[in-house]
Amino acid sequence: MNDTTHPVLDDFRQSMRRVASGVALVTTGEPADGHHGGARFGIAMTAFMSLSFDPPSLVIAVNRTASIHQPLLRIGAFCMNVLAASQGQLCQDFARQPADRRFDVGEWLTDEQGLPYLPDAQANIVCKVETHHSFGSHDMIVGVVKKVTNHPEITPLVYVDGRYGGMTGA
Repeated sequence: MNDTTHPVLDDFRQSMRRVASGVALVTTGEPADGHHGGARFGIAMTAFMSLSFDPPSLVIAVNRTASIHQPLLRIGAFCMNVLAASQGQLCQDFARQPADRRFDVGEWLTDEQGLPYLPDAQANIVCKVETHHSFGSHDMIVGVVKKVTNHPEITPLVYVDGRYGGMTGA
């Protein structure tokens, strides 16, 4: 696909820059036990949304070329770490690292399943992969929510027009 065969593409990209989105670091991993090596995988994203309250579920969109894609489907679980306004630099640093160095950035803990999480994120939402569907370059992955930890303050990190910013309650 290129701009001459799809002239709307550049306009669409520019319109999406005008949409403010929350930011999350989506992570998956294996437990460090005798059967698994404790490998961890992560990606910064704005392409997520709640799907349903019955059952509690959400959708994330992951490019099939992303380093997390195959491990996430194989492991079948992930944690969506919803970032706080104060975590913009952490997000940038995480995203710029090679895949095998991303967890050198930030203070990460690991749950009993081997899923990495940021204890100071706005929220940690642990999900089991229920299904996934391909469209274009991405897979839409449906996660059924199994556990949630919410930070008491609501000060989300927001991404718009290529920049990070904060938002506080009115």
